[in-house]
Amino acid sequence: MKTFLGKVVKIYPVLPYVALGLWLSWCYIAYCGIAWLSASETNGENISTLYIVSSISFAVVFLAATFFAPRLRKALSHPRFTVTGGVIASLGCAIIIVIGPYYLSLVWPFEVIRFLFYVGCALTGIGTALLALKIGELYGGLSPRKVILYVAFSHITVAVIYYIVIGTPVWQPITGGPSFMGILSFIGLPLLASLFAVLSFLVSRENTSSNTQLEDTPVYEESRVKFPRSFWKLVVVTFVFSFTVFALRSALITFSPVDVTFELSSLVMLLRMVVSLAFVLAAIGINGERFSFGKIYSVIMAFVVILIAVCSIVGVMHVVWAQFITLISYVYELVLWCLLAFIVYQKRISAVLVFGFGYGAFMLGGAIGWLAGVHVLPDLIVSPYSFVAYFALMALVLVCAFILFSEKEIDNLFRPHSAREASLDTLLGKGFPEEDKREAPSKKQGKFAAAIEEIASRGDLSQRETDVMRCLAMGYETLAIAKKLNVSWNTVRTHTRNVYAKLDVHSKQELIELVDEATHRVP
Repeated sequence: MKTFLGKVVKIYPVLPYVALGLWLSWCYIAYCGIAWLSASETNGENISTLYIVSSISFAVVFLAATFFAPRLRKALSHPRFTVTGGVIASLGCAIIIVIGPYYLSLVWPFEVIRFLFYVGCALTGIGTALLALKIGELYGGLSPRKVILYVAFSHITVAVIYYIVIGTPVWQPITGGPSFMGILSFIGLPLLASLFAVLSFLVSRENTSSNTQLEDTPVYEESRVKFPRSFWKLVVVTFVFSFTVFALRSALITFSPVDVTFELSSLVMLLRMVVSLAFVLAAIGINGERFSFGKIYSVIMAFVVILIAVCSIVGVMHVVWAQFITLISYVYELVLWCLLAFIVYQKRISAVLVFGFGYGAFMLGGAIGWLAGVHVLPDLIVSPYSFVAYFALMALVLVCAFILFSEKEIDNLFRPHSAREASLDTLLGKGFPEEDKREAPSKKQGKFAAAIEEIASRGDLSQRETDVMRCLAMGYETLAIAKKLNVSWNTVRTHTRNVYAKLDVHSKQELIELVDEATHRVP
């Protein structure tokens, strides 16, 4: 069975990346309430509770993961870690269904039901966070053009699954409760996403001899990684954006009738599909130098400022306004996921760190913003000083988007800092090669080749040791080096130890720094 699935993945290598679309589908179905709310629901209070508790749990896991990056990278190399995430999330969903109206709430005290509801919400956040860490690692290994294409298709997948769920004939196990298809999608999507993500392990196993035990060798020592200052600015802006947008969205969902929320979700989903198709066409047909994420970012932020200004006039409960603010949040999420994957790919930094900080800030900002939208914004709306709150939000977004992290900062974020890195325009302009060959931009750099030869001569390295050193300096892991040089895994490990000993370095990070220093000295 494993061999068969491995062959299927080789024929359709996109299959593991479908996990992102399945996970995002669960997020949308869960947070709009269409899959698990019952007929007794009169407003979006329970939707708000699920989103807040689940998102905070998700953000805590993501941010905490950055402190345990080396261990988590090893854990991510085992399929059971990914499957465990899906099982935990599905268990949380099952608890929410079972304790809902028409089920155990009829026989158990309200306090017990409410406690279990919070437990179920927290489990969905924890489980989907573990799953998302693996998905982030998968996307961090793709070339930027493929990332744009696959992420856009993932958002189209969300729309397709959503319309399947709402278009399926309604059959309710208990009259008035959630539909069977809703229950099935709510509980099954996290587990299904984890199974698709696990497909990536089948290919790696076929490329590994049965008597070889793999050792996870991080591209960088995570504790010593230094992010560009622009990355931290992106994290701050992401938090502020998420806080602002979700604070405004939550007011409509919390206090609107459920049927209004569902109608709003359907229209937003249609617009989301249109935007995603635009990204697909852009990924296929636009050259890298013309595909400017900086301009896309500026347009998104400008729209947010305009929408806040409109909100001060028409009110936060205006349905048309709410559709636009919801859509803009999904577009930003699409762009953010792409940017984080680009950072992992270009700078060869652990996906646990990049997505942990970047997407963790997005989820934490959304959760805190939703709390503010539920408990603070309603009082501000009816106060005579509501315009002050709107003005403060606009000023905050303007400062963050056009002063702290402007369009120019995105260019700085992806500016090459060594001969090993190619510019984002170069990577976007590569199109869709049969394989992602990260060494191609480096081969064009004469300084890098000269530095390798100089270090090899100084350390009296053999030709094979020099080849291994070059691959190590370019960020390859042991298995990839063995495949590239057509030698065994153990041979690569032996040469690696010899290189470290002759050059008096103790890790791949120190070797990379040594090569960088030598590269800068080359005239």
